[in-house]
Amino acid sequence: MGKRILVTRPYNQSANLCSFIEQQGWQAIKFPVIEIQRKALSEKDSLHLQHIEQYKYVFFISVNAVNFAYEILNYDFERLKQVKCIAVGLATYNQLIEYGVTNILLPDLEFNSEGILAIPELQDLSGQSCLIIRGAGGRELLASTLQARGASVDYMEVYTREPVSYASEVVNLALDAGNLDAIVIYSAEALQNLMQIAAEVKKKNSLLLIPLVVISRRVYAVAKDIGFTKIFIANETTDAAMINALNNGENCGGSN
Repeated sequence: MGKRILVTRPYNQSANLCSFIEQQGWQAIKFPVIEIQRKALSEKDSLHLQHIEQYKYVFFISVNAVNFAYEILNYDFERLKQVKCIAVGLATYNQLIEYGVTNILLPDLEFNSEGILAIPELQDLSGQSCLIIRGAGGRELLASTLQARGASVDYMEVYTREPVSYASEVVNLALDAGNLDAIVIYSAEALQNLMQIAAEVKKKNSLLLIPLVVISRRVYAVAKDIGFTKIFIANETTDAAMINALNNGENCGGSN
């Protein structure tokens, strides 16, 4: 029998990963811990949207940011043709390409805020305007650093992340550590939600012994603080890289 992999991504984002898992002859155990919902735009968000082509740089912090912005802009990114777009990672970059955007900057090494801030074109931003498109909440490092470099910065929050609730019998069945070979996690928030769900049915300690594959070093640090004993890091922010990490362990990105 193939490996049983706990997939914690939202249902509408897990199909590609589950397909990769099944191609390996493994079994994907779908257990989303976050639900992504479109966020109603505030008056300020709507104003940013009306003038989006006037920004020098537009930052997309996730694939969800791209998809919801595309929907809000009536499935037309034509207004972004004169704007320099910045994608946080490869999946976000590929989604922008899919929608016809070609003027994109991508970090060279780290696919996170630190990686974005290392892009040479973003070192001196005196008098430049920036729009960060993201989900509600999140880190402030990107905005504060861009401002310190002279930019004016606006946010447009286009979605929310809501924790998923389950009946205890569903949780007990899905999180039976004896039946799981690995867990895949794409964000620190997802990991924290998973552990809260597990704690409610007294399964937290048993989950800490299961190999964990994470999307970034930031999530790795959170997992290590929580107490996971075997953590592998994907070397890219893609589903394929997560599968590669599952296959290769220490040879892919590193582990504790």
